[in-house]
Amino acid sequence: MDFRFINNRLDESIAILELDDPSANTLTYDLLHELEYKFLALEADPQVQAIIITGKGARFFSGGVNIGMLLTAGKKFNSNFILYAAEVLEAITHSKKLIVAAINGNITGGGLELALVAHKRVAVEGEYNIGFPEVRLGVIPGMGGTQRLTRLVGPQTALEMITQGQFISAERAKEIGLVDEIYPQEGFLNRAIAFTREQLNALKPAPTLSSETGAALAQSLSTPFPEGLATLRKENGLAVITLTEASASADAFSTLRALNERLLEARIDEDVYALAIDLSAGLLRADELIDNDDFVVEYGRRVFSRIDGFARLCVLYCDRAMSELEMELALACDFRFCNQAGLNAEVALPTGELAILQRYPSQLPAALAGKQVTLARLVETGLFRCIDEEDPLAWVARYMTRFLPPNGASTAIGYAKLAISKGYAESIPSALLLERHLQEQLFIGADSQEGMSAYIEKRTPNFKGA
Repeated sequence: MDFRFINNRLDESIAILELDDPSANTLTYDLLHELEYKFLALEADPQVQAIIITGKGARFFSGGVNIGMLLTAGKKFNSNFILYAAEVLEAITHSKKLIVAAINGNITGGGLELALVAHKRVAVEGEYNIGFPEVRLGVIPGMGGTQRLTRLVGPQTALEMITQGQFISAERAKEIGLVDEIYPQEGFLNRAIAFTREQLNALKPAPTLSSETGAALAQSLSTPFPEGLATLRKENGLAVITLTEASASADAFSTLRALNERLLEARIDEDVYALAIDLSAGLLRADELIDNDDFVVEYGRRVFSRIDGFARLCVLYCDRAMSELEMELALACDFRFCNQAGLNAEVALPTGELAILQRYPSQLPAALAGKQVTLARLVETGLFRCIDEEDPLAWVARYMTRFLPPNGASTAIGYAKLAISKGYAESIPSALLLERHLQEQLFIGADSQEGMSAYIEKRTPNFKGA
């Protein structure tokens, strides 16, 4: 990958990541894509103990999300961009490295949300803006800012900052606990590095990857993965991601990266209304060196969670034996299909510790957790649906047309998926709040008006996916 917006260097065990997109280091899809990739590489590097995030220049840490990008893009891109940004920030919060935000200047909106995922924040002296101006634009912080700020400074202060949309000074930020230290502009980054080193000395060493595994991951990350590991094609609003035969000889980490790229590509496509994943030809290979490492498994779960959080239906087709990691991918999808010829294929089921297993109390009873079973057994429990077709993938594509415009209200279907999958993990009051919010969004959309009008007029609705 060519890096245009993220610079990085190493100061002994401390990595410095610098946002570099003049003039305000605003957050774009490309910048966040590079940031995620850089964090992945640094997380895998056993030499790195801490990561400092800062902005290039003396004026901006980051001016937040690039508003010009949002204005020129479509509604679906914007929605999935915010989702992706939130995922990148959430992944940073789970880093085993110490994360420090070195605030070198103006930091607003999404830029402040990025700084809030750090464990510590230091700021430069001077007059510049810190805050959340989103309400002035008719929106709110949407990448975790409302929650992380509240937990850091308390509900009252967070409410004042966000609802008024006003900026505060570095001194005020330190008073309320938003930043930990303020340093002079001269030598600011060196002071931030020294602060980070002091924090490291006070902490217990974080668990790191073995040198052998770290070297293997570093080698994988230092070279572009073959483009042919996963392909993406579109057919009448359905995006089909296929793991190819080439993935059977690649390590799982490279295949997961390829799957992630195709998934991100599908999510921001304005013309994609549902997703299908084909595992019949490819393979998430069980590799003794890399695939059993916790780092790769956690990365895989991060990729799979993007399917789970995608407000579109996703189906999976597989007619062969499946590893435990592949079954986790299958469980992240909404529907699963296999062919008659593959019923005797064996499947490794995940252990009962995974939260996603709780969604399938009848299809995956506790007694099956961690066991090897056949696809036929999973058809019996209802987890997979068996089809007997000469061209099963063509059948799956035809089956999905009921969920796609003009036949199906794809946005309502996707929101129903979110209400069920996300609400199931919440308390009833929180789940009902999510349901009401999603319903409100649907009522202002064109498809709800079309659906109700068609009902009154006794005609077939013509949905647009809006």
